[in-house]
Amino acid sequence: MSQLTTLLGTRIEDLITSIEAQTAELAAYERVLHLELAKGSTPAEGSLSETHHRPASVLAPVTPKFDSTNVEFTGNKTALAAEIVNRYGSVGASSREVDQVFTARKIKRSRKFVTKTLSYLAAQKRLELRNGRYYGVRGQTVMNSGGAAPSVAPAKKKMSAAAIKKIREGVRKYWASKKAAAK
Repeated sequence: MSQLTTLLGTRIEDLITSIEAQTAELAAYERVLHLELAKGSTPAEGSLSETHHRPASVLAPVTPKFDSTNVEFTGNKTALAAEIVNRYGSVGASSREVDQVFTARKIKRSRKFVTKTLSYLAAQKRLELRNGRYYGVRGQTVMNSGGAAPSVAPAKKKMSAAAIKKIREGVRKYWASKKAAAK
């Protein structure tokens, strides 16, 4: 049941971002219409009349709403960049928007880090590049950023030389006591 809930939650988030993108596109069209009307051209028959215009505040360009404070930074900048792109959802994120989040979070990076990282993730098929915007690949985790289980088993931890020596001594004593008991 929880998997269904997560899938529905993801679908709802995708729909919300799609609606926001369509709202932004509509606002852009309204702005163009407003600029055309301001130039003095007459609107074509059947277009919006003056009573149907929205206030100027609506005509301003709308950027996708993104709160960078709820993205956890674990020290892996690549995973953070991928998570930021995934949070933009179906609207997608440009490298400039990702860079602005890094700047807002005051995370140090090289000048070309964001563009190189996003192009690397796109080359690895972990992100998708369309029309200059990056989109998360559906059903695939970009990095193990706490969401889904990792697809590869974690690396085994190596024992120190002292620990190996203690184990060898213990095994030697064990078999020595077994041999002594058998005599």
